[in-house]
Amino acid sequence: LNILGMLLKEKGDLAGAEPLSREALEGRREKLGARNPDTLSSISNLGLLLMAKGDLAAAEPLLREALEGRREVLGARHPKTLSSMSHLGMLLYAKDDLASAEPLVRGALEAKREMLGDRHASTLVSISNLGKLLRAKGDFAAAEPLLREALEVQRETLGDRHPNTLDSLNNLGRLLKEKGDLAAAEPLSREALEGRREKLGARHPETLSSISNLGLLL
Repeated sequence: LNILGMLLKEKGDLAGAEPLSREALEGRREKLGARNPDTLSSISNLGLLLMAKGDLAAAEPLLREALEGRREVLGARHPKTLSSMSHLGMLLYAKDDLASAEPLVRGALEAKREMLGDRHASTLVSISNLGKLLRAKGDFAAAEPLLREALEVQRETLGDRHPNTLDSLNNLGRLLKEKGDLAAAEPLSREALEGRREKLGARHPETLSSISNLGLLL
């Protein structure tokens, strides 16, 4: 159930994924207990799904529970704990609580660079996340090298059409647009849209977001 829910989420079928994710979590809480690592994964997955749906109020307590439980059970430097730090940080970013988000996002990135290395896929997501957050703060000078670093290494290690690479294209394009460099932003936004249409489908929420982003440039 948990895996099927995650697959539906990746396809953009959030409505179909939610009942499966809830059922998986209820079963694991009952059979394994609230602090079992598999239960904590289900808590995190449901929180991420609700965040993707835009239900930040329902997602936040789940992501906080997952982070607290992973710190307790797995330790503060475990990769899954660091992912939970990132997830909660990006939820707070989505709530526009940038002051609370930044230490979580920075802390996760610093630990991932140390524990996983600069080129690990999870580290690259955190590099991109910090770049997004700094862009939202208006600190373009600090954000741009991070977003370029993430994109460059993701192209090398994951390929041009990987969803994470497409996210980074979108993020860098958005920063360049907000800087007023529309000529540089447009090809990045077009590439992100083409890749998302190809990999995710025309009706996936991220594809629709790319259509909107490109429309704002034209």
